Amino acid sequence: METPVSRTQRLAPYLFVAASLALIGAVFDESLITTSVFMVSIAVFMRGYAIMSVAAASRLVVSVRTSAGSEDDDVVVVLELVNPTRVPIVLAEYSLHYSPLLRFAGPSRTGLILIPPRGSVLLEFRFWGRTGTYRVGPLKLSVRDPLGLFRSSEVEVFTGVEVRVLPRVEEAVVRRLWTYTRSSGLVRSRQPGEGVEFFDIREYRPGDELRRVVWRVFSSQGILAVKELEREMSQYVLFVVDSAKGMWVGPPRQTPAEHFARIVASIAYYLCRRGYKVAVLVFNERSVHVSGSPASGEVGFRRVYETLARIEYLDEAINTTPLEEITRRIALSIPRERTVVFLFTRPSEDGREEFVVRLHELLRERGHKLFTVTPLIVSYELVNVPQWARAAYTVKLYEFLKKDLDSIGRLRRRGVRTIAVSPTHIPQRVVRAVEELA
Repeated sequence: METPVSRTQRLAPYLFVAASLALIGAVFDESLITTSVFMVSIAVFMRGYAIMSVAAASRLVVSVRTSAGSEDDDVVVVLELVNPTRVPIVLAEYSLHYSPLLRFAGPSRTGLILIPPRGSVLLEFRFWGRTGTYRVGPLKLSVRDPLGLFRSSEVEVFTGVEVRVLPRVEEAVVRRLWTYTRSSGLVRSRQPGEGVEFFDIREYRPGDELRRVVWRVFSSQGILAVKELEREMSQYVLFVVDSAKGMWVGPPRQTPAEHFARIVASIAYYLCRRGYKVAVLVFNERSVHVSGSPASGEVGFRRVYETLARIEYLDEAINTTPLEEITRRIALSIPRERTVVFLFTRPSEDGREEFVVRLHELLRERGHKLFTVTPLIVSYELVNVPQWARAAYTVKLYEFLKKDLDSIGRLRRRGVRTIAVSPTHIPQRVVRAVEELA
């Protein structure tokens, strides 16, 4: 039967010293033999203790607390390791594994801990926030005896936990959208009725509420006028966000997938306040997540916002979902009413062009409108990055940019509507398309 512990490099010189003392004692001083026997007994005891420590480590009870807000906040994972046995785990080396896209912020993902009998120890890990779903774990322990003569193989004491980081809603973008649509006269869908947004001022009619009377107009012109509010519209908007592996190319927080989530969150916040019914579908190689039926107001935005945190990087694609299945899921998510669909993707990725064309034809047959949206990133904000890494990022960036532009040109020639501008200008272009089709 294979033992749960193995010897370390320290055991050989330790036993050599014990054997040397026994040999010298047999020739010169018999008391040294006693010392040699004692040393061997200590080694046997250390082995037995290491075996008991491994058994105690396998019975550890682990509880987890996570704190993950938006991408501006750190992700905090706190693990409490409880030892329910009477055996102290004097020397345990821990090692934490986590998603390769997370950047560790401290204090240390490896180290040595002591877990007292019937006691516990807390381990805290911090990561820089990045929009999406990430896995933290597993946590593995390797137990040693106090002298370091024996060491166990790694024992998985915690399988892991998923943390979801929400995208940032850029308030400056939302304010620009309000200013842009009002000042340009773009808001063609405005109609008088019940609502919360200001529409116009008109003359008083019998039955109007007195609280809507504009007294400054009456005092200056002697005309009794009332404020008319804007009626909420019911245009349907569906955002489709591609978070497959090819969408995670670039520095942290500047990959296309993270730009997608940030842009959609800001646009959805504006559209939900305008009364549009909004939904989002997020997909990668393994899964598809839908926010539910399109909704407006706080409910619609909250559904979209939380679903955007489901974008996920898969280091290895398992059970790959074919693009035909993605097309079917998108079709099922669209209501019968005319819907504007915005597909956020990089069309130069393998199979994406034909996927976009098939989706375009399917939606056109059903009376819907499809726009393919691709942020054209021309530079990265690189901080604390070596010069050689900056050069490598620049070369790779322009390589991807050329491929995207070529692919976008082919899609346009096949009749697919595309929005391909810098991430800063995408919100205005998307909102313009929504307002013009409303």
